[in-house]
Amino acid sequence: MSRLDKRKEPDPEEQDLVEIMPLGAGQEVGRSCVIVKYMGKTIMMDCGIHPGFSGEASLPFLDTIDLDTVDVMLVTHFHLDHCAAVPYVVGRTNFKGRVFMTHPTKAIVGTLLKDFVKVSGGRTDGALYTEKDLEKTLDLTEVIDFHQTIEVDGIQVTAYRAGHVLGACMFEIEIAGMRLLYTGDYSRVPDRHLSAADTPDNPPHIVIVESTYGVSKHLPRDQREQRFVEKVRGILTRGGRVLLPVVALGRAQEVLLILEECWNNSPELQNVPIYQASGLARRAISVYQTYIEMMNDDIKAAFQASNPFMFKHVTHLKSSQHLDDIGPCVVMATPSMLQSGLSRELFEAWCEDPRNGIIIADFAVAGTLAREVLDEPKEIMSHSGHKLALRCSVDAISFSAHADFPQTSDFLDEVNPPHVVLVHGEAGEMMRLKRALEQRAKATDRIRNLYTPKVTQPVHIRHQPRHVAKVVGRLAEKRAATEQALQGLLVRHGAQDSLMHPSDLPFFTKLHPGRVLQRQLLALHKPFSEVRLALEVMFEGTKGDTDLGQVTPGAMQEPGASQSLRVGDAVNVSYKAEECGELAHVVLEWEGGSTSDMVADAVIAIILQSAGEPMGLQQLEAQRQAVLDMGDVDSAMRHEMQILATLLNSQFGQAHVDHQQDLVMLQVDQQHVIIDYKASKVSCSDDALRSRVERAMQRLVEAMNPVQIEGR
Repeated sequence: MSRLDKRKEPDPEEQDLVEIMPLGAGQEVGRSCVIVKYMGKTIMMDCGIHPGFSGEASLPFLDTIDLDTVDVMLVTHFHLDHCAAVPYVVGRTNFKGRVFMTHPTKAIVGTLLKDFVKVSGGRTDGALYTEKDLEKTLDLTEVIDFHQTIEVDGIQVTAYRAGHVLGACMFEIEIAGMRLLYTGDYSRVPDRHLSAADTPDNPPHIVIVESTYGVSKHLPRDQREQRFVEKVRGILTRGGRVLLPVVALGRAQEVLLILEECWNNSPELQNVPIYQASGLARRAISVYQTYIEMMNDDIKAAFQASNPFMFKHVTHLKSSQHLDDIGPCVVMATPSMLQSGLSRELFEAWCEDPRNGIIIADFAVAGTLAREVLDEPKEIMSHSGHKLALRCSVDAISFSAHADFPQTSDFLDEVNPPHVVLVHGEAGEMMRLKRALEQRAKATDRIRNLYTPKVTQPVHIRHQPRHVAKVVGRLAEKRAATEQALQGLLVRHGAQDSLMHPSDLPFFTKLHPGRVLQRQLLALHKPFSEVRLALEVMFEGTKGDTDLGQVTPGAMQEPGASQSLRVGDAVNVSYKAEECGELAHVVLEWEGGSTSDMVADAVIAIILQSAGEPMGLQQLEAQRQAVLDMGDVDSAMRHEMQILATLLNSQFGQAHVDHQQDLVMLQVDQQHVIIDYKASKVSCSDDALRSRVERAMQRLVEAMNPVQIEGR
């Protein structure tokens, strides 16, 4: 089945139904991927992996839908749980849509996923894709700016700041008047380098929002930073090492800014090294420097004096072998979930020393070691399968730029959508958030429906599409009065309708106007003068190439004589008298169109009414009836064949009967047709012509053998 076959018009019963289905992040955190369908359009929001799994098990449930039907994929930011499966979809599936993300996101995704491919290539379950798949993805990816609106096949897409990490955005999509906002990961509180999330210009009908922190409330930024610095100082003062497992990009830069300021203001700490153990983070600093203008005013102002991302007190480590592990230090290492890599290696090396400490600065996903150690078990299992005592201190001070309950509830009150779909949250937190938002909506007398779908569980929301046509081209040159009717071509491109003059078609579409010349031949059994008179009586302005002259009933014209008429400035009628066995006939020609088609239908009706029936037909019918009354079935059949030939001769031309073989033979445009009347079989090499003759024969046979109705 072709792509066009799959993109059929939506069912009228379902065209007002919005379908939202998470292929990941449905009552879970990880592998964010949400499908939105409306008016025959399909949008994929994000496509990431689950940090708690590896290989294909970490992917969204992509086999739930036909990826060939996805029109566009919108990637909100560069974190792996939102973008790492994009090259898999682009390079390893039948996806043929377009991919959009912001400029910084695309720049960092390229660097981030190259490292991901190298690391995953060494695993026993193999890499999900290759660098070639990644290169193909980056070549295909298009960029969008904040507050820019693009149109993709009738889908309007607008990007807004999300405030989560550099380049993170919320996407608003609009289809036939239905506005849906997908927040991705977002934060409504500005931090040291990023602005808060935007409020969309127009209120959405549906919001798909993260529920990562449920009903929890973050500490104010200054209190959180103070607590963090105090914990770091406490561990260093007792001679310990501080492990900060972080995502290489995003929150790591925020924590580095805090540590740099603290060290600048604390001479006693300046002999304690801070290590950034991520080559990726080091390489990505250039991206942060490039996109200073996309950060907040504080960073922009600081950049006027010096580069805030050139850290004086931070040393970049290439590997653990370069770590001077002989005294107190602070190490920022990846990954943030302690599943593998240097953060896992250092944690296992340091966890049994009570002087050391680990501070979880990001959201800890269920099923990961980071989540496990927050429960402070007495022992943990090492990567090699040995038990290790957990004696180091464990603290959680979240710098994760995810919205908490006050941010989410205030944001939803501000944009006030009637429908809210919760994603990217563990089931318990999500349900608590749902109840809290329902109670708040009830208390403030708001209409708000909340949905908490599981993975692959669709949500259906009815929204009546708005049908609006944009007047363009010549029709738009003059302003139309209120309620004035406009006449033109209505062209639908995706979900967008445009009204235009036919001559503007090539300028606004890939279509070009064409002409369809219609031609119809009709046999004539009466003088053409009678037909012409009937046409001139019915249609004013009928013009011929000769005068009508005297109309004499029954008087036929000279063999081969011809005439032509123009009827209603729309239909040409040409007459050819009988000659060399070819029946007298008229040919109608007109250019297809609503008006000319209507005129042509009326002309055909008048000609058929005036043309009369073929000569000798009444005599043949009378003879057939006479032999039927005598019970001579064979003779009746021969008369029926002759009647059939006479009628086919009027319709198709040159039909004759072979009584010895019980065949009727016909020639149409040099195509031979043989009719076995007794077997009711038509033979012809041209399937279309054979079908036409079969239908004509069936109607003629039914007319000669009417249904008998018995009286009561």
